[in-house]
Amino acid sequence: MTEAARTYRFAPLDRTGLLLGLGGVQCALVAAGIFVSGLLLDAGTPPLAASLPVVVLSAAAFARWRGRGLHEWAPVLARFGALRVARRHRWSAPIPLLTGTPSDDRREPALPPFLRGLTVIDAGPVPWAPATNRLGVGVVRDRACGMVSASIPVQGREFSLLERADQERALHQWGDVLAAFCTERTRIARVQVTEWAAPAGLSEHERFLAQHIGEHANAEAVESYRELLAEAGPMSVGHEALITVTVDQRRVTNSRTNTDGDTAVAALLDELRLLALRLDAANLTARAPLSPPQLAEALRLRLDPTCRSRLEARAATLAQLAGLVSRHAAGPVATRVAWDHVQTDASLHRAYWVAEWPRLEVGPNWLEPLLLHGAGVRTFSLIYEPVPPSRAHRRVDRDSTRLAADEEQRARAGFRIGARHRRAQTAVLEREAELVAGYAELAFAGLLTVTAPDPDSLAAACASYEQAAAQAGLELRALDGQHDLGLVASLPLGRSLAVRGLL
Repeated sequence: MTEAARTYRFAPLDRTGLLLGLGGVQCALVAAGIFVSGLLLDAGTPPLAASLPVVVLSAAAFARWRGRGLHEWAPVLARFGALRVARRHRWSAPIPLLTGTPSDDRREPALPPFLRGLTVIDAGPVPWAPATNRLGVGVVRDRACGMVSASIPVQGREFSLLERADQERALHQWGDVLAAFCTERTRIARVQVTEWAAPAGLSEHERFLAQHIGEHANAEAVESYRELLAEAGPMSVGHEALITVTVDQRRVTNSRTNTDGDTAVAALLDELRLLALRLDAANLTARAPLSPPQLAEALRLRLDPTCRSRLEARAATLAQLAGLVSRHAAGPVATRVAWDHVQTDASLHRAYWVAEWPRLEVGPNWLEPLLLHGAGVRTFSLIYEPVPPSRAHRRVDRDSTRLAADEEQRARAGFRIGARHRRAQTAVLEREAELVAGYAELAFAGLLTVTAPDPDSLAAACASYEQAAAQAGLELRALDGQHDLGLVASLPLGRSLAVRGLL
């Protein structure tokens, strides 16, 4: 008897609100409009003029534009307008003179406003890393959020070529890797999986061919191989997956002994070691954590993929021994923040937020139409936030009580209780059953950033990726006015969209 194929279902986003489906901001706007209109009526204002506040604020609470409420656009417009007024939407890095003094290595690199507070430090080598890597671990310290992050390159088997049962087993093992972060006193603020895809080119294949051509090689076979590379070169796409672990400094106790005096970095390195062990148990190949030059190179390529040919030319020199890119050259030289994109050096970026996940049950390979789509350079990021078990149970109780109260209010007011509300109740019951069974809970969000060298190529690539995402059951929503923040959140830096002090 064959076992039935396993399927997976995503819970819908909870949009039930606080009162009759209204969110907290909407309730506050309507209440403020009624209150102000009441004051104007008491002061003797004509009824038509007195009703103006309640009409305006109610319109701000209920009207929608491009799929979002006007009250949701208010902070975005305020931030974007402040950048334009202060002329901070354009930025260029100062070009220092080469003095050759040791102090140049200790200075902080110049970064644009949306990267403010980030710096890359060298945490030194770790004993559990492979012997081939002794360059140290590159740690991103975020002073704006009080976080430290580091990244591990990961490579797995060809998931698309596995049998259905093997895919389900691999997905279950990956769930075990993530579940280990959901402890009661977890130090992990978030775990980010960044999958970057870009045209691979032929440089690696040509180097392989040059290294393996012998004196007695068949000239016809070599020429045939070169013709194959010439035909398949434009279609070849390289993929690079990074797992970024972020530790909150406020969750790390100071009782631990650390010779360097930085307990947060020590806790981060310990979490990376444990993660590498779990990845190995899940049949995933985890390489050594990125060193500062490797991390700088990864950031440089993602911010401006057009520099890839120049870096590959340097890779054939002695620069590869010390790292191709220093931390001072990881950031862009010039940036420009527009409403519908952000430009870093010679590349344009457009960021999307995954607003809806598949509503139907899907299989383990449901994301293939998006991940294997080769319309251009793109970065797909999944951001997980571990939820401690006790907090997960409290959330389930709170959501269940709120949904029940909302249903009662709707029934009392004569409103219809729709299928979305029923689906949300079912999702809460399923969450509770999974928690009781011992499963962990993680909050998650998805981001997609598309990169191109010019506006026309960017528009074509975005349209293609939007169609691929729709084929996978995803609804993408452009982060207009926030593409700079979306770009940073999709990079392996451990930073989310909501960061204060970036105006």
